[in-house]
Amino acid sequence: MAKTINTKSKHRLPFSAATPKTVRNLNRALILDLIRQHQPLSRAELARISGIHRSNISIIVDELSQSGLIHEERAKDFGRGRTPDLISFDRSACRVMAVSLRRSHTTVAMATLAGHIDNSFTFETPDYPEQFLTAVDNAYRTLLQTANLMQVKEAPLRQVVVSIPGIVTHASVDKPMIWTPSLPHYSGTNLEAMLQKRLKLPVLMANNAGLAALSVIHDNSGALVNDFVLLVVGDVGVGSGIVLQRNLYSGYDAAFAGEIGHTVIDPKGLPCSCGRTGCWQKYICDEATWKRYEPNTPFSPILFDEFLEAVESGSPKALGALRQTAEYLSLGISNLALTFNPERIILAGALMRVWPLLHKELQSAFFLPYHHVVLQSLKTPIDTLSLRGAVEKAVGIVLSESKQSRSQKKA
Repeated sequence: MAKTINTKSKHRLPFSAATPKTVRNLNRALILDLIRQHQPLSRAELARISGIHRSNISIIVDELSQSGLIHEERAKDFGRGRTPDLISFDRSACRVMAVSLRRSHTTVAMATLAGHIDNSFTFETPDYPEQFLTAVDNAYRTLLQTANLMQVKEAPLRQVVVSIPGIVTHASVDKPMIWTPSLPHYSGTNLEAMLQKRLKLPVLMANNAGLAALSVIHDNSGALVNDFVLLVVGDVGVGSGIVLQRNLYSGYDAAFAGEIGHTVIDPKGLPCSCGRTGCWQKYICDEATWKRYEPNTPFSPILFDEFLEAVESGSPKALGALRQTAEYLSLGISNLALTFNPERIILAGALMRVWPLLHKELQSAFFLPYHHVVLQSLKTPIDTLSLRGAVEKAVGIVLSESKQSRSQKKA
C-alpha cells in the first residue's frame, strides 16, 4: 500500500521543489563557470556547451555585463558570415588577492576573476603577526601601484585568501583561531580578523594543503580527476588535501581534514611540535631526510637542494637517506590508499625533483599485488600550488556573492 504524505503537517519536508528563481541561479552559476573555463567565447557557443536556450543565455549575459563582471568584444573578421561578439571576464572589473604564508617567506599575489595572477611580491616572513600585518599591507600597496590601481575610487580588490601551514578553527564564528606550529607566535591569534581590519577587505584563512588540492581540481591542462589525495611534503611539515567527487573535503565543521602529518606511526618516537610523539611528518619532511644525510648540519632549503643534487649524481649516502624516507613515506601512503581508496595519490614538494628514484623506492616498499591506486608527482612548487588555490578560493567567493546579491535584488 502506498504511503500517504500529510500535506497539512506543520513539519516541513527536508526538500523543496525547484522554482524558476532556483533554475535561474543554477544557470547563472553554470554560465560563470563556463566563461572562466572557455573564455573568450560567443553566446552561441555558451548555448551549445551548456544546453541552455539561447534567449535565456542572452538574459543572463546581459545581467552579467551590466554588473561589470564580463565584457563582450567583436571577434576578428575572417570575411565569412556574421562576426560574433566574444565574452570574457572584464580584467578591470575587480581583483582578488592571495597570500601564501610559510615559515621562511610569504608571497602576496594579485589576480583577475579569470584566475590569472597579474603580479606578486615576496618577503621574508616576520617572527610576529603584527609585523606580518605591516608587511602584507606594504605588499598590497606595492601591487596596487604596479597595476596602476591606486587612484581607483572603488575598492579594486573584493576578497583576500591567506594560505597557512596549519589549522584554522571556527569554534566561534567571530573568532577563528589559527594553529601553525612552524610559526609559534602566530598560533592562537585571530589573524584573519587582524588582517581584515588592517586592509579593510574581506579576508579568509585556509589550510595550504587543502588550497593546493583546490588548484589541482581546477587545473584543466590534463584529464579530470574526481577522487584524489594531494600529499604535500614540506620543509618541516606534511599535509594533505582530500578531494571526493571533485569537491575538497574539509571535515564536519570545516576546521580541518587531511592533517595526515600528525598521524602517529611510533608512540615512543620523535617529539613533534603538536605536543605528541611519533608523528609521521617527523620522519618524512625535508628536514628529516636532510638529518639522515647530514645529521650535524642544520637544515635549510638551499642545503636540501644540494642533497637532491647528490641523489641525482648517484651518491650512495644520499640514496641511502632517500631510501629510508621512502620506507616511512610508504607507511602513510598505504594508510591513505586503504582509508580513502582514491583514484590516485598525488605527491608534491621538493622531493619530487628526484621522483623517478623515489617512485622506484616507493614501489618496492608500498605496492601490493592487488593494489591499484596510482601514485603521481607534481613538480610545481608548493608555494605556487597553494597560491593558485587561494586565488581559486577567492574567485569562487566573489562569484558566489555576485550570484547571491543579484538574487536578492530580484527577490
